[in-house]
Amino acid sequence: MTARRTRQHAGKRSDDACTSGVSRRALLAGGLAGAGVMLARRTAGAWLSGQGAPGTATVIEAPRLFDGLRIAVTDGARVVIRDGSIVAAGRAVDVAAPAGATVTRADDATVLPGLIDLHFHIEEDPAMALRQLAHGITAFRDPGEWIEVHEPLRRRIKEEALPGPRLFLTGPHIDGEGPAYPADSVVARDPEEARRQVHRAVDQGATAIKIYFRLPLASALAVIEACQARGVPSTAHLEILDARELIEAGLTGLEHITSFGTSVASPMQAERYRQAVLANNATRSDGRYALFADADLDGPEARRLYEIVTRKRPFVDATLAVFEVQPADTLPKGSTLSAATRVEGFRKMQMLTRRLHEHGARIVMGGHTEVPHAGRGEAPWRELELLTTAGLSASAALTAATSTAAAFLGKGGADLGVIRPGAAADLLVVNGQPDTDISAIRRTRVVMAAGRLVDLARLGTL
Repeated sequence: MTARRTRQHAGKRSDDACTSGVSRRALLAGGLAGAGVMLARRTAGAWLSGQGAPGTATVIEAPRLFDGLRIAVTDGARVVIRDGSIVAAGRAVDVAAPAGATVTRADDATVLPGLIDLHFHIEEDPAMALRQLAHGITAFRDPGEWIEVHEPLRRRIKEEALPGPRLFLTGPHIDGEGPAYPADSVVARDPEEARRQVHRAVDQGATAIKIYFRLPLASALAVIEACQARGVPSTAHLEILDARELIEAGLTGLEHITSFGTSVASPMQAERYRQAVLANNATRSDGRYALFADADLDGPEARRLYEIVTRKRPFVDATLAVFEVQPADTLPKGSTLSAATRVEGFRKMQMLTRRLHEHGARIVMGGHTEVPHAGRGEAPWRELELLTTAGLSASAALTAATSTAAAFLGKGGADLGVIRPGAAADLLVVNGQPDTDISAIRRTRVVMAAGRLVDLARLGTL
């Protein structure tokens, strides 16, 4: 847990562990060979970097290929990479391996695009981003942090000549008075201040803007309008605003399934919750579970939500893993809810995620860094598993972490999340068939970032 911030729903911790440079022999023993990967051929200097000299081709071969939309190859796939981009991909019988290429061959495995984590809080722990890179997360979006907080990560990647994840940053939350997390927010007291904050953040490099839940409605609408003017996505963590109104106004996406709580509750229950949160941010900890436990997902309020979702097709970053409750969990200190109410509240959160998916919402994957039922750096894996237990197919969950996630990033994600000529060579190879068994996503064999092989033995221990 960092000194800067304590989140109500998940603790954070810093880890300053750093592994020194790995020899070629150690890399072979602990990384590639230990995973059963054979380098059929390698050119000078290609071993540690994953690529040869500029212009030299690198090839990855495996039985199956998921291209970001579907399983495209099941009888032998080949992907050809040059200078950080994919130049050819498809069935091995149709795609030639260039002469002199470095070839990485993985038996009984699937090649897929690198995963995109759309809800990663770096906090003060840049090593976590590198650990997740070793787990296949080749790009992330930090939805609510000062841009300069990411400088230690950028500096480490540069100084250690590491392949690194692609960063998409929103800058601090735009919140109202009495912000939930003052250190990570800018306060907008009126719509004009909200607009100015959007322009300032985009000018400083933000690729999206995040509305936080205490921002008044008029200011939230001003943020959406300013984002549209600047051509960047808008997203929101809502608790006391009605998601239906903001989606209608053009909000690109929503963070957390709990952002829909007041949209599916009865008007009386929604207002009681809203007033409780306005009085004390901490009431969300229990209140969100109680609100969902009582919600009628077939009732009139929910039906109004589904109608708007069907028309507008917003992106939804459910972050189920951070809210996960299991029957055997110990009640949080100070909780006034029964274990049964918390379990039922989470069950309804999963149900609503599936309902939104069925009505056309574009579900994406956000891990939220540290979550109750996943190990360090494994939150994205757990999120994908929970999307499938919510009712999405394994293939839909993979799409949520690849092509759909890339679409949520806007123009900055245009070359991510897919395997096709011209796309970025951000790739993942896993044992098994993750399109039918999502747990296979945990069996990482190869990760490539911008055409460079990632040292799994080194970064996976950070």
